[in-house]
Amino acid sequence: MNQRTPLPAPAPRAGPPAAAPASPGTAAIDLAVLHARLEESLDVLRDTYAHALGTGGGWYHELTRPEPGMTATALGLLAFVEAGRPFEYFDEGLAFLASRQTASGDALRDGGWATKTSLGMPVVEATGWIARFLARARCDLRDDAPDLKRAYQWLLRNQNPDGGWGSLHGCRSRVWLTCLALRALSQLNPYDPAVDRGVEWLTADRTAARPAWGPTQEAAPTVTHTAFALVTLAEARPDLRTDRLLDAYDWLLAHLDPDDDHTWIETYDVSPRAAASNGTASNGTASNGPAPEPVWRLALWHYGLPIALSALLRDPRGPHGPAVARAFRTLVRGEAADPRWNVGPGGRASLWTLWWRLETLTALSRVPLAGSGDVLHWLPDATVVQRAHARGRPLADLLPHRRLVDPVGFARRHWAAVVLGAVCSGSVLGVAAGAWGWRDFWLSVILPVVLTSVDESVKRRRPPRDPPA
Repeated sequence: MNQRTPLPAPAPRAGPPAAAPASPGTAAIDLAVLHARLEESLDVLRDTYAHALGTGGGWYHELTRPEPGMTATALGLLAFVEAGRPFEYFDEGLAFLASRQTASGDALRDGGWATKTSLGMPVVEATGWIARFLARARCDLRDDAPDLKRAYQWLLRNQNPDGGWGSLHGCRSRVWLTCLALRALSQLNPYDPAVDRGVEWLTADRTAARPAWGPTQEAAPTVTHTAFALVTLAEARPDLRTDRLLDAYDWLLAHLDPDDDHTWIETYDVSPRAAASNGTASNGTASNGPAPEPVWRLALWHYGLPIALSALLRDPRGPHGPAVARAFRTLVRGEAADPRWNVGPGGRASLWTLWWRLETLTALSRVPLAGSGDVLHWLPDATVVQRAHARGRPLADLLPHRRLVDPVGFARRHWAAVVLGAVCSGSVLGVAAGAWGWRDFWLSVILPVVLTSVDESVKRRRPPRDPPA
């Protein structure tokens, strides 16, 4: 009987930091809040780690379920790698992945990983993520790690002739799966010809009228797929800067609602070594004969907002500050430890929701704020980055201007004086109109004058408040 070692009790969490006040009209990102959310995300992963029946342990994509899954385990471990934090069960998670790597005499199966719904067949949905994790974690020299070379070969062998990837070789190429494979290969060997073919497939048929991406090449574009394609291209080909690519960034910015999570589920049928159930071959042409019956159905949980934020950070022209700031505010509202913070499509606590937030916040914490042509202004209490395109403008013209007098604020601070002024004005008008005499005027204003004098005297004697902790 397998014995499970109890996990240590989670450490108490510190309260979330108070958000810094932001000036109206400015795109502000509070890094204290950002890092607090990162730590909360990692705490959730520590609390939900589960030992497997057998070797190692990990996570399932539904965080409330105890049995680990391979893709979710890779993502959980990758979260600690990307955040640069140690994890006490890292070796156990690595052992779990190594024990689940497929060993087969079939070259199209050997070296990959299956999902719980793929009937034991290795698929890109799992292998792409796990291979990327192993490459990012630099596990290729560890004896106890999965065989990364075999995983690399699996990705190469399962690339379709058109240059894209489906769930496995022969399945219709899909945008999301091609991006998964390219992100893994760009970490393993960015100069492999397979990467060139994948990038060519991903960028084919992009026009000024159709710069964005959908689930497939001919499908209607979505914010999620467009953002993921842009993130992938930025990793696979960092120097790529074409008009069509910039059009895609413009499309994303125009169609992104920073106040919306953009969560949804993409589902599709998968048949091994055959076309998808819609009767098309892997190259998109009509197949001869009836389409094979689908063997399984896969569902991808998409959380588009953080992916879109990651894409906007990679815009070759520089991030669009207002959109990034609004998306950041939507992303960090609530606490990671709150179950509502990690709810994905279907209302279930999801590692996918947690992962995409964490990856994006990590990327945001590392984004260089100044480019090669920018100017840094070091002030006593602030640093101002003047963008290259605005080098010729005075710094004062770039800063937000506040009104010299704020009527509402003035009325709140000096309400007694405002009331006195109104009474005096009304009394003078009454005297001028002959409604009453000067004696009545002085009798009407003497009490407000006394009250105003007392109020102003109290304000001057009141000690200043201490700054907030």
